[in-house]
Amino acid sequence: MNKSEFEKDLEIDIDNLEVEAMRQPELYFKYSSLAQEAREEFDLAKMNLGITEAELSRKVRLKPKAFGMIKLTEPSIKEAVATHPEQISAYKKMIKARSEADLLNKAQEAMEQRKRMLELLVTLLGREYFAGPSMPHTSTELWNQVKKKKGEETQKKMVKRTRKRKRDSRE
Repeated sequence: MNKSEFEKDLEIDIDNLEVEAMRQPELYFKYSSLAQEAREEFDLAKMNLGITEAELSRKVRLKPKAFGMIKLTEPSIKEAVATHPEQISAYKKMIKARSEADLLNKAQEAMEQRKRMLELLVTLLGREYFAGPSMPHTSTELWNQVKKKKGEETQKKMVKRTRKRKRDSRE
């Protein structure tokens, strides 16, 4: 799985929720399919590990000297099989396949979360959560009138204070 592509697919463009909602089924199917393929690869790798183990075990029993064994015991056969390069390689492939399957399962779950987030965003949009404050065009005029009136009142108060101070200083 390409992580940068996944991260890009996971993003939600809030300004285009309708497009994101229409893309969601396609993205979910994409990651569900990839997850299913990865689970299949893991199952095949696990099966291959078992086959490799059985073949090596048979080879050890048929030609123990080729594996450096003198006496055949079950523990020594298991040890020879477990340390054989073919078995180690098959085990590594299984681990890698399991890791990929787990990662794609998480990607599929993330797409479920993305779906839920889209639903929440649409709900918030319907409740006008993203709407900014709006004022009718006449509000600007009213605001200017209020500012002018307050300015005039402030001016009158300052004149009264000045007159009062002059009277108080004469007395």
